[in-house]
Amino acid sequence: MRFSRSARRGVALFLSVAAAYAVVFVSWSWRTRSRGLKLSASKPAYLHYDIVELTLASGDPSLDEGFAAAPPRLAVTRGTETVTTIAGIREMKAVRVAPGLWAAKWPVPWNAPAGDYRPVLLGRPDLGERLAVFPFKIGRRRPKPMPKGLVVATLESAAPLASMTVKGPDGSMTDWRGLLDWAQYVGADAFWMLGGQTPGLGKNEIWMSANLKLIPKVAEECRRRGLRFGVYAMFSLTMSKREVPGYEYALEIKDGKSIVTRAISIRDHNRLSDVAAFLKPYAEDPNVDWVGLDYIRNALGGYELVDDFVAEMPGVVVPPEWPRLSREERMTWLARKKIMRRDMEFVEAWEWWRARRVALVVKEIKARLVGKPLWTFALTWEKGWHHGQDPVMMSDAGADVVALMFYEADKAQYAEMMKSWREYVKINDVQLLPGNIFDWGLHQKDEAGPGEFGRRLKAAVSGVYADGPARGVFYHDMARLLWGRLGTWGTRGWADEAGRISQLVKSQSNPEGTR
Repeated sequence: MRFSRSARRGVALFLSVAAAYAVVFVSWSWRTRSRGLKLSASKPAYLHYDIVELTLASGDPSLDEGFAAAPPRLAVTRGTETVTTIAGIREMKAVRVAPGLWAAKWPVPWNAPAGDYRPVLLGRPDLGERLAVFPFKIGRRRPKPMPKGLVVATLESAAPLASMTVKGPDGSMTDWRGLLDWAQYVGADAFWMLGGQTPGLGKNEIWMSANLKLIPKVAEECRRRGLRFGVYAMFSLTMSKREVPGYEYALEIKDGKSIVTRAISIRDHNRLSDVAAFLKPYAEDPNVDWVGLDYIRNALGGYELVDDFVAEMPGVVVPPEWPRLSREERMTWLARKKIMRRDMEFVEAWEWWRARRVALVVKEIKARLVGKPLWTFALTWEKGWHHGQDPVMMSDAGADVVALMFYEADKAQYAEMMKSWREYVKINDVQLLPGNIFDWGLHQKDEAGPGEFGRRLKAAVSGVYADGPARGVFYHDMARLLWGRLGTWGTRGWADEAGRISQLVKSQSNPEGTR
């Protein structure tokens, strides 16, 4: 088909005009983008152990120059409210990290509600039309469901099982299997035993080896009896002042000088690898239902972490002479700040950051044990924060059950602990397993003996959550039940009380009596 000459001239004119408009549009779009601002987080979703990295990006040199004179201030909102996060932080002064790029860090608050959060540029309403803001989410990892009405009996003793003799509930003498007889007597559904304890007996031996060959047989016996089985390792604390080569040990400060403790530093990657390697065969054993971690915290000291803490934790202010201080002086500064507790925002930052580092250890170990449920023991003072633990962070990092050690407190302290837990967590926040210890001394030799043991467990089961009872309980530990400080009530008196608690937990979790 042929066009006339005039038609061809018309088409050419149209194309010329269209091209001119295209040039104008592209130029306008480029100038608009270059003058625009983008405020966003480095990723769309975070968990509770994360530090959110906020960035403000601009392609406008004049605006970047203005920010150099008056750095941008950022905040985070949820709905219409500005969120106050760790150490009282409500706003952050961004730092220039590259031409046209400003950044700030925002630690996720303790057990922050899941949902959408929005970064905000403060004090610059004139930039509203140019500013594109991208929200981010705080979420939760969903753990593998714990059996309803779960009752666990633990064994912390490293005494050799091969030579062990146990007087069973029926009065007969038996071998290590008597431990399982008593576990069943108290109504347990599961038996969790210590496997990994450092150091071993031999020179440079990492693990106490006396029971390692028997653990698979214990797992088989539990399977035969219908008991679920778990094995755990101690991460930080060691049972000797003798150092195992190849590890960095945690440091304490005494009289202004650092001393080596018997705890391995939580930042030691060799320890992380060794613990994961120890648990891996059990994670692959079909007769093992859980693997676990104890002392997953800086059990002693922790001041060797000072430089990591200052470098990573937002909002930490150091003295002007900091660059000139020796490492020893920096550790002493941290120790004094923590112990004096005059700056409680600083103390909170230290507690949160340690809990984050512990969560990252849990995350890495869980990643190396794909498929097997993981539990962690956790202390309960200040929701665990006092010891650098947070159950919500642990759950997000990979712990499927957080076993709370409600011991070593008097009645008033216990009541205060329970109050703080009720105010902190709900059932859907984290899967908790409260527990108590078979030890009269750690109940301040209360005249009720095992009755006080039971009273505290009832309080923990019914009151650890704000919105309902816990779905299980654990008793620590079977060696103490058999050979510990039990007063005049003896093994059976404490075991009978535990049995009553087991019935209560099962009836609350399974009203129809199903398991």
